[in-house]
This record gives sequence, C-alpha cells and structure tokens, in this order.
Amino acid sequence: MPNFERYSSEALPAAISGRLRSAVLSAYSFLDPRCKYSLPESFDFAAYIDTEQELWALFPETHGMRVNFCQVGLTANLYVEAVEDGSELTNEETYFLMPFPDRTMRPLRMRAVRKLTLSEYRLSHITAQRMSEELQDTSEIMEEVHLHILGPEIVGESQ
Repeated sequence: MPNFERYSSEALPAAISGRLRSAVLSAYSFLDPRCKYSLPESFDFAAYIDTEQELWALFPETHGMRVNFCQVGLTANLYVEAVEDGSELTNEETYFLMPFPDRTMRPLRMRAVRKLTLSEYRLSHITAQRMSEELQDTSEIMEEVHLHILGPEIVGESQ
C-alpha cells in the first residue's frame, strides 16, 4: 500500500491575495482543494505531462496552461488551470485531481474555456486514453478518493 500523504490544514490560515483567511471548503467540491496524495515511485510525471501537452496542439487557446476536458451530459468542455484564490467555485469552474512535478496528486482549480465539438472530443479522447495509461499506477489513490467521496456505506452497498 502506498504511503498516502494527505494534508488538510483546516486549522491553518491560508495566505490569499496578501491577506490571511481561513480556507473554507466549497459546497461544490468533493475534496478539500488543499489535499495532497503522494504519487508512487513508479509514476513517471514527465511521460504524463508530455501526453497532457499533446492537448496544447489540439487546443492552442489553452496557451500552455494545464489542460483537461470532461464530458458533461451529451457535451464536453475544455478546461484550463485557473487561479486558486480561495473563493467559491463559479459555474464555469471545477477541480480536477491532477499529478504535479512535486510527486503529488492534488486538486487543480480549472475553468471551462469552451465546449468541444464531437470530432474534437473524439481526438481528445485518444490522448485521454494515453493519459489514463500513464495514471495506471495511481489506482490506489483513486480508490481512496472514491471511498472518501462516496463513503464506505455507499461503496459497500454497491459491491
């Protein structure tokens, strides 16, 4: 079992825009955005980020920022990293659990840039499949997150 390094500093103030505030978990976030999970030694961040950056070629409007996309109903949205200022999420924002170069996986605040066409979604999906192959070593992290979000009662009921 990997050594999960999870931080939830609810008692610690966070510096935002030059002033201190107590970070409050958004009513719309299923994880504390300050949490961190240690990536396993086998995780290759360079290979992952190379694959993520393929999306830059498909979507130049991302301007080299961290990028992701997500199916929402029968449409899909393209997302880029957003400034984490501790404010409530807007309707165009969400968190994605993403790997970082410091060997952690943590929530990254992202904002929707635009909707994808079906052909763009299909092309992106090919890249996403390669990204998911890079993330195979994070399955224990994802299981822990899944258990945290749904709770043991619901996970146990569905098994």
